[in-house]
Amino acid sequence: MSSTLAPEGPVTGAPQPPQGAWSALRRRLADRRTLIAYAGLAVIFVLVLALAPHGEGAEYGAWSLLPAGTLFVFILVTQQVVEGFIWASLLGAVMLARGDFFAFWIDRLFSEVSNTDNLWLLVLLLSIGGLIGVFEHLGLAASFAEAAARLARGPKRSSLVTVVATALLSNDSYLSTSGVGVSMTPVNKGFGLPKAYSAMLIRSTAEPTCTLNPIGSTPVLVTGLLVTAGVVAADEQVSAYLHILPYLFFSLAIVLVAVLAAAGVLPLIGGMRRAAAVEAQEEAAEVAEAGDAPAAEAAAAARRPHWLNMVVSIAAVIVGTLITGDVQQAFLIALVVTGVVLLAQRLTTPSGYLDAVIEGMKDIFSLVLLMAIAFVLVSFIADLDFAGFVIQHVSGVVAPAWLPLVVFLVFGVTELLVTLNWSLYILLIPVLVALCEQTGANLWATVAALLGAGTWGLTASISSDVGLLTASSTEVGLFRHWITNLPYQVVAFVVAAAGFAVVGLVGA
Repeated sequence: MSSTLAPEGPVTGAPQPPQGAWSALRRRLADRRTLIAYAGLAVIFVLVLALAPHGEGAEYGAWSLLPAGTLFVFILVTQQVVEGFIWASLLGAVMLARGDFFAFWIDRLFSEVSNTDNLWLLVLLLSIGGLIGVFEHLGLAASFAEAAARLARGPKRSSLVTVVATALLSNDSYLSTSGVGVSMTPVNKGFGLPKAYSAMLIRSTAEPTCTLNPIGSTPVLVTGLLVTAGVVAADEQVSAYLHILPYLFFSLAIVLVAVLAAAGVLPLIGGMRRAAAVEAQEEAAEVAEAGDAPAAEAAAAARRPHWLNMVVSIAAVIVGTLITGDVQQAFLIALVVTGVVLLAQRLTTPSGYLDAVIEGMKDIFSLVLLMAIAFVLVSFIADLDFAGFVIQHVSGVVAPAWLPLVVFLVFGVTELLVTLNWSLYILLIPVLVALCEQTGANLWATVAALLGAGTWGLTASISSDVGLLTASSTEVGLFRHWITNLPYQVVAFVVAAAGFAVVGLVGA
């Protein structure tokens, strides 16, 4: 499993050759776009220091949009993901603390990483990385891929198996993206499909199908917030979600896009065509450099575990989740179960197993680092009252019938910049409930619009944790995954916007 955050080429997203720190810096500064990006950052910081409000009780207004907008533009121009998050979070710290920004940033990093919920996610990601490391380094993924290839028997069937497998595991997006990514990507690659294509199919199916399941993790959160807001009773959560379900236009549209793409009806579009050509060239180069690799691979294949070992591991995650109700504990249980099973078959040694787990954790550490910085950025955005500013300027000028469309479009833009997802729902569902009561807007359609915007953020934003994990499990560079995945998400976004426009026209 390669790091998803390695530097990538400006057009193709292909990894650049290794280079020293100074030569890398000189090369970047020679890039005109990079110079423009740094100059723009300097101007933004000067403007913030000179003009932005600050101090206790300050109202930041439109200034609250600046960190998220800076992040999006910087990454788009330079393709440097981690650096973009660092600059955007430092900008937020400057806006809130001025000259004391660095100590303020460090203190916030410590507080966010030590936050129980955030620490839970970081440990979960390390656990997932450890299990993926076992799958890859001990041959479980390879043996499963060979078995799945016999079932798939062609690119279309293989793609459809990818979509169906992701949907079946979608009650937990982390399990579906990691498990299906590491197992089906080699199968699809064997049929000539680029890894970026597998990543798109998985990401387009994981969270969207979860939102279409009334007892999925996200629907349970949403209806729980409606219970807290006094809209529905605790025993009416499923029936309440059935009122929301018909308005989930984005989830329905993107799952349909994934199915049509898998079936070959929707062709490779945008950067996906270029990714296919680039990956074909990279694979040819790997084959040319392999030398005696076929003989080595044949010997390794003879020592591989049976493909059912990977099924046992994934089953351990599912059963562990059902028993404990905690997916983090479930992945830790799966690590123990998988180790016992492989040791009992004498397929590895205790030290060999631990080495595989640690290698997997090392591979995913770049994602853990990025998530830690993202926690800091999101907390600064909340302090700047980003969501409050947006909803305040939407509520006063929108007719009730058009509120769902406006919510979907406005928060679709903000979620593309920096996805808040569950935090977005927690922050805004109570606000939207009150707003719908005041204006008479359709509550179910409005909540569905917010849920659609959050789902779009998970499937389209470069800062999405699900997107980061998808890129990692399919071994696609993060920027390449983002740029190849986005056109398919945009198709579904346009369809969903049209659906909410119809809702506005008929006043439903």
